[in-house]
Amino acid sequence: MIRIGIVGFGYLGRVHYGLLKDFCTHFEVVGIHDHSLMAKDLSSAEDFRNLSIFHSYQELLDAVEAVAIIASTPSHYQLAEKALLLGKAVFVEKPMCARLDEAIQLRTLVGEKKAFLQVGHVERFNPAFRAAASYIGEGKMLYFESKRSAPFQQRGADISVVLDLMIHDIDLLLSISHSRVRSVEVKAIRMHSQYADKVRAELLFEDGLHAILFASRLSAHKERAIHLESTTQLVKLDLLQKTALVEALHEKDEKVLEVLPTNALLEQWQNFADALLAKRPPLVGVEAGYAALDLAYQIDELATAMISQNSGQ
Repeated sequence: MIRIGIVGFGYLGRVHYGLLKDFCTHFEVVGIHDHSLMAKDLSSAEDFRNLSIFHSYQELLDAVEAVAIIASTPSHYQLAEKALLLGKAVFVEKPMCARLDEAIQLRTLVGEKKAFLQVGHVERFNPAFRAAASYIGEGKMLYFESKRSAPFQQRGADISVVLDLMIHDIDLLLSISHSRVRSVEVKAIRMHSQYADKVRAELLFEDGLHAILFASRLSAHKERAIHLESTTQLVKLDLLQKTALVEALHEKDEKVLEVLPTNALLEQWQNFADALLAKRPPLVGVEAGYAALDLAYQIDELATAMISQNSGQ
């Protein structure tokens, strides 16, 4: 049983709490800390009536062996560093940090302390992606295209759409290709926030892989789709509807893959528990979190520069 505390109790923090609370075979939710939350805010909610609220982060850390950091992105580094220095296992939502230098410091700290840190790139546990995993590994990957769209929400607007949405697909891409990026071209639009709200990135890798990543939080509808082409087949994934199709190039017939009806967030926590108890690294550890953030910032810097140039700033 892992005694865990939650830091940050907004929308996503409550989703994680609901899963962990019911995952009683592996986790005991000791309590939460949220500097903007008062006990009276939860007293009328039946689901939270018996939830302990810690008034300081240190008090929460003293009572747990693991912490789930679901707070705003700019606070990730400070919260994770403090927990790791105290020997706590850490789950931190994506992106791992708000700045690349912070991610470098966390990566160094995890290495020095041989600490446990998992990053919340939940699409790794998407059942459609998992169903197609063995097919994705066949042949040489030639082309990767992702489309991720959603209506604008103020939640998440403290970072760009690259760090908010596209980073999911960056992580999936880097889990497939281990080649270095040779070039990046970006187009971007800013509309409802002070950051890029719609971005298209075209990447060429040294091994010849061509990737196009598109992310928008200006859409009326949600979309999360991936199209992959290798030397042997095409793979089409709908990460929202949880469907996976494979077409062998020499056969020209489409195969519908069986996709298990699993909850990706719950599978992510299962991996956290299994890895921690077995004393092995999680599926998405600090290196994966850093790599995704590194490429995300390359794209984001180009997006920011384009927006500034177009606006005459």
